[in-house]
Amino acid sequence: MYGVKRLGEWLVERGKITPQQLEEALAFQRETGKRLGEALIQLGYITEDDYYEVQAAQWECPYEPLRDAQIQEAMRVRHWIGAQEATRYMVAPLREEGHVLWVAAADPNNVEMLDYLRQSTGKSIKVVFSPPARVLHAIARIYSLHDVDMPEVDNAATVEEPIEEDITNLDKTVHQAPVIRFVNGILLEAIERNASDIHFEPLETRMQVRFRIDGVLYPVREIPLSLRAAVTARVKLLAEMDIAERRLPQDGRFTLKVGTNPVDLRVSSLPTVFGERVVIRLLTRDNAQKTLAQLGVPPAVERGLTELASKPWGMILVTGPTGSGKSTTLYALLQQIKSERRNILTCEDPVEFTIEGVGQSQVNEKIGLTFASQLRAILRQDPDVVLVGEIRDTETAEIACRAAMTGHLVLATLHTNDATSAPARMIDMGVPAFLINSALTGVLAQRLVRRLCERCKEPITVTDPAITALFGVDRLETYRAVGCPVCNEIGYRGRVGLYELFVVSDPIRRLIAQQADSEAIRAAAPAGTLYTIQQDAMQKVRDGVTTLEEVLSQIQLDTFRVRAA
Repeated sequence: MYGVKRLGEWLVERGKITPQQLEEALAFQRETGKRLGEALIQLGYITEDDYYEVQAAQWECPYEPLRDAQIQEAMRVRHWIGAQEATRYMVAPLREEGHVLWVAAADPNNVEMLDYLRQSTGKSIKVVFSPPARVLHAIARIYSLHDVDMPEVDNAATVEEPIEEDITNLDKTVHQAPVIRFVNGILLEAIERNASDIHFEPLETRMQVRFRIDGVLYPVREIPLSLRAAVTARVKLLAEMDIAERRLPQDGRFTLKVGTNPVDLRVSSLPTVFGERVVIRLLTRDNAQKTLAQLGVPPAVERGLTELASKPWGMILVTGPTGSGKSTTLYALLQQIKSERRNILTCEDPVEFTIEGVGQSQVNEKIGLTFASQLRAILRQDPDVVLVGEIRDTETAEIACRAAMTGHLVLATLHTNDATSAPARMIDMGVPAFLINSALTGVLAQRLVRRLCERCKEPITVTDPAITALFGVDRLETYRAVGCPVCNEIGYRGRVGLYELFVVSDPIRRLIAQQADSEAIRAAAPAGTLYTIQQDAMQKVRDGVTTLEEVLSQIQLDTFRVRAA
C-alpha cells in the first residue's frame, strides 16, 4: 500500500538509483531543504518520469505522462466530465473503451472523485496517475481553455464615443456560460503557467491579456471589444466588487481551489480612458511554507540572519524594490523562529499568507488604522517578535526603533537599493541617528532573478574581458538559457533571490552617528560583517542557478565588482 515504503527505498529496489546515490541525495536534501525527489532530479540521478513512475507504483496504478497524443484523444471524451469538476478533483478524461472511462488523476485514491465520476457518467472508472502540473496542463488543453470558445462577436467594431453598457444586461451577461468559461480558462491557464499576475488591459478596439511569469510580462490573449465589459465585470463579481461602479478604483479578493491547493487572488481595478484596467495578483500559499534555503539564501547569509533573529531584541530590515520578495523572505524567517514560547504579532498591508501560530493583523488606512497606530496597539499585546509590513513614514520608523530598543525583536521592510543604504534612508525620513544606532542590528537586501530551467540549460565559457573583468577572473564557466517544452521554450523556470547581508557593528554605528552615506559605510564595514549581493550573484552564475544576463539586469555594471566568496 501507499506510504509503506519510502521513495528512496522504491527507487533503489527498482534499480533507478544506487544506495550511494541515495545517501548523496539525502545529504543534498538536508543542505538545500529540497524534497528528496527534487534533489535526485537536480543531481541527475533520475528523470522526472522515473520519479513519477515510482509514485504511480506507490499508488498501485499505471503511470501516464500525458503527452500531446493522449491529450488530442482525450478531447473526444471531454463531455463526460465538466471543466469545473475536472479542476475541482484534478482529474482529466483520457479515453473511452466500451463501458470503461479512463481518467488521469493527481490523487488516484480520492474516493469522493471516484464516486462522483461513477455516478455522473454511469461508467466504470479506471484511474492512472499523473503529476498535478501535467493534469492541470491537460485540463487546460482538453477543455480548450487556451483557445476558449466565445460567443459570436463583431471584431470590426470601432469606438467613436464612450460606450455606456446597460447594467441590467451586463449583470445577465456575466452569468452566461461562455463568459464564465472564458474567465475561468484565463485563471486556470495563469495558474498552470505559474504566473504571478494577470493584466486585463483595455485598448481602443480590444482588451489585451498579459501574464507576468517570473517577473516578465507576456501577451497571451486578445479579447474582442464587445466582450470587454462582460469579462471585466465577471472578474469584479468574483472579487465581490461593485460592478456598477466604474469611475473609482476598487480592490477585492477571492480564493480558487485547484485540486487540494488553494490559490488566493487579489484584484485591483483602475479606471482608464478606454475602460477599467484590472490586475489580479496570484498568491500560492506554498510560498509561505518555503525555508530560507529554498528561497536561495546562501548558507553564509542564512547563518548570519539566523544569528541576528535569535537575539531577544533589535531591528532587522529587509530591503529591495517592490516585487523583490521581501515579504516572502520575512515569512520564511518567521517560520524558522516561531515557537510556543514566543508571541509573534504582525501588522501588514495586506496579509498575503496566514502562518499558524502567528497573530497577523491588517492595516486599514480608510478607517484610520495606519501602520503607526496598529504598531502602538501591537506593543500593548506583550509581543516578543513584531513584524512591520513596511516602514513608510517617520512615525512608524520611530515607533519600530523604540520597540527594538525596549526588548522586542522587530522585523520590517524598507525601500532601498542596497543594504548599506538603509541607515541613510531612515535618517532621510527624519529618524534621529541615535535611535537607529540603538535599534538596528542588521539589514538584508535582495533582488529576484529568473532561475534557469534545469532540463535544458547549457554550459558555456565566457572569455570576453569586459565581462570576466567584472568577476575578477580570466574565464567564466557558466550556463545559458536554451528553452524546452518544460519551460515553455523560455529557458527559465521560477525565480531565485540574490541576497546581501549587512551586520551593524560598532565602527559602523560611529559612522551612522556622523550621518555617513552608503559608500562610506560599505567601505568601512569590518571583515565578516558584509556579504555582498555580488558575491551571491557570482556563485549562482557559476552554479548554473541563473545567467549572467539576469544578474547584470539587476546589478549596475559600474558597481559590479566581486570579491572572492
